[in-house]
Parts: sequence; structure tokens; C-alpha cells
Amino acid sequence: MYAHHRQTLEQLVDKLAPDTANLAVITSGSIAQGTAKETSDVDVHLVVTDEAYAEYEREHMLSYIDQEVSTYEGGYVDVKIVNLRFLELAARQGNEPTRYAFGGSEVVFSRIPGLTGLVSRIPVYPEENRERNLRDFCTQIYLFAFYFTKEAVRKDDPYLLVHAASSLVFFSGRMILAYNRLLFPSHKGLLDAVDAAGAKPRNFRKLATELLRSPCADLSLRFAARVLAFYNHGLTFEQALGIYVQNNERSWMEQPPSLHDR
Repeated sequence: MYAHHRQTLEQLVDKLAPDTANLAVITSGSIAQGTAKETSDVDVHLVVTDEAYAEYEREHMLSYIDQEVSTYEGGYVDVKIVNLRFLELAARQGNEPTRYAFGGSEVVFSRIPGLTGLVSRIPVYPEENRERNLRDFCTQIYLFAFYFTKEAVRKDDPYLLVHAASSLVFFSGRMILAYNRLLFPSHKGLLDAVDAAGAKPRNFRKLATELLRSPCADLSLRFAARVLAFYNHGLTFEQALGIYVQNNERSWMEQPPSLHDR
């Protein structure tokens, strides 16, 4: 990180440390991962007591911006509030964007013994999920390329066509990351993460961009063929359909429905 980022972190710690409800400050984002620009903001996780966390949660204030501690023009600190239980769960069962967020993280202030060791266990690829993910991501590619795209064209449904194209790119990107044992960062960072992958279909980003800009059946089928030539789990269409039903239509039976499906 740049000197002014470090100075901003020191100012933040000086501000937060006197309050005993604040237990630790952990860097994240570009300054932790070594990709920060001079103008980048400073991202941190602020670890607080369970009592303080409950209060932040009640007030829906689990994230806030602090501009007062910045030591450079236009700078600010993006603060995410967590507690120790969050970190423990993240190390044990965190989803990939959560794990990715702790890549390169540094504990710059702590009242918690052994915190650095705990944080280091978070940004680890969950190997136990890999084979199922490869299968399930292939399933999504099959359905969006060979069923939903065709249905969108048949019904002249622009919403379904755009959704199918973006989903096809998304799950193809997820499959490539899983193949390379790389964490999925977020939608915002997906294509950059795939660019950094060692093994991937040739011209993936170019083909993805063409499809997203001009979604149509022909481009979808060509894109899916290129991706499945790179990796194909060997499922029949009927098997893919059955897995899709389990993952998309009946997942609520095993866990609360996602925000998309409430």
C-alpha cells in the first residue's frame, strides 16, 4: 500500500482504539491484495464485541464510510462491521466472496489473541466444494445455453434472453475459477479474476463481451461450445435438468430461500 494509505490506517486505529468495544482492525480490498492505486480507498473490517455488533445490526449500520481520518485528497475508509463469530464462521464455512475479501489481509490492531492465525485461514479455496461446483456450474451452462436461450428466442422475450446470456457468462466464469482453484471475488471482479486464471478457454473475455453486448442464440451456443470444450463434466441433458431442479427450484427445502427467490 502507499504511505498515505498506511497513515490513514494509523489515524483510524488512533480513533477507534480508545473504545473497548472495538476489538480489532483488519485490512481488506485492494490495499490488502496489493492492487491499490494511489487514489484507492482504504477497506477494513472492524471487529467489535457481540453487544456492539448487535447494536450495529439493529440500526442497519454494518457498513459505513469514514472520511475524517483520511490523509489524502478524496480518500476515505470503507468500514465493514463484524464480530469474532463472523470470522470463525468465515474460516470454517464462508462463501467464496467472503473468503476472497480477506486475501492478503493484515491485522493492524487487535485485542484478540491469535487473531492473525484465524484470519489467515479465511482466504483458502474450499477444496471440499470443488467437484460439486464443477458439476453444478456445468449444469447451469447446459440449461442457459441449450434451453433458456432457445426459449427466450422462441417467445421473443428480451428479459429472459439477457438473463440467460449473463448467467451463461457468470457460471462459465465460476467453472473456470473452480477448475483453477481460484476464489470467486464478486460479480464486479469476475472477468478480471478469469483473466488471471492460468487455464481457460481461448479468448474467453472477448467472447463473453460479444455475447453480453449482443445476446442471441447463435453467440450463446458458440460461447457454450467453447467453454464446454475446455471442461465438460459429462452430464446428459436429463441429468443436468435434474440437478438444476435441485439447485434452483427446490433449494429452499434445505435452507432459507435466497433474496432472489423470497
